[in-house]
Amino acid sequence: MAVLLDTFGRKMEYLRVSVVDSCNLRCFYCSPGQACKPRSLRRQLSREHIVRAISTAAKVGIRKVRLTGGEPLVRKDIVSIVHDIAQIPGINDLSLTTNGTLLKDLASPLAAAGLKRINISLDSLDSSNFEQITCGGQLRATMDGIDAAFAAGLTPVKINMVVMKNLNHHEVERFAKLTKEKDIHIRFIEYMPMLGQDDTWRKHYLPTSEIMSLCSTVSRLEAVEQEELNGPARNFRYPEAVGILGFITPVSQHFCSNCNRLRLTSDGKLRPCLFAAEEVDLLPALESGKDLVHYYQKAALNKPANSDVSPASRGAKKGPLGMVDIGG
Repeated sequence: MAVLLDTFGRKMEYLRVSVVDSCNLRCFYCSPGQACKPRSLRRQLSREHIVRAISTAAKVGIRKVRLTGGEPLVRKDIVSIVHDIAQIPGINDLSLTTNGTLLKDLASPLAAAGLKRINISLDSLDSSNFEQITCGGQLRATMDGIDAAFAAGLTPVKINMVVMKNLNHHEVERFAKLTKEKDIHIRFIEYMPMLGQDDTWRKHYLPTSEIMSLCSTVSRLEAVEQEELNGPARNFRYPEAVGILGFITPVSQHFCSNCNRLRLTSDGKLRPCLFAAEEVDLLPALESGKDLVHYYQKAALNKPANSDVSPASRGAKKGPLGMVDIGG
């Protein structure tokens, strides 16, 4: 079985694939400098190019694929893309991250096509606050999408909440309580510094230590053995709770030493790290039919030891352009 290693001995087994760089919501932290404004599409990879890129990834050792965006469900061929990836030998974990607004009608077809799990981005359970954060989104659509995900068996359903001081941090306890009665994973994510958001980030950043303190007001937190779950989250649960609480700390406590992922942008750039500027362009090779193995090896060898995203060592001005441009 092929193994893809970086220069620090980390095994690359996880590929996050952005299938589109547009979204039907305008969450301000995802599109710095252009919140609530329409954006133009860059050239995006075709379905055939996406499938070919992932087929090669499987040959070099990638076993887990997550489809992201932008909002992946705005692609009209997303169900076909999922179906084709699910047929690739070696890919044994296929998941997708979405804002959930289009999921009500797509959850069942996606599951039938081979999707295993789903992450849903949701930053507020209050309709007015949700509308403010997303620049016009409707909470009901996302809640209907969550219900549809459960009905389709896309479990465990994971809810990603970017916690922001003075915007939605007062809802942390409400989110946490959802795990008491429902088999749901609530993942609290630190607001990351993105280029163009210097002042906004400093104003709204809340470290995980404070988020955990808020959760502890609901009940005592018990650590979950990390072997039970994969990914960057530090996982906890309340006594007798059904669901899980996860805390993702890209700023206050980065998890680079265990990072096993590469990223493919919607226009064909392989990125070894979210916060690194280096990219390997796959598009010319995809268009010419050239073998792609070398490009994956090059991307792995370019992977830095650390993302160096913390404010003390890096500063808010050196983050990526925006999550919608790279793939969340």
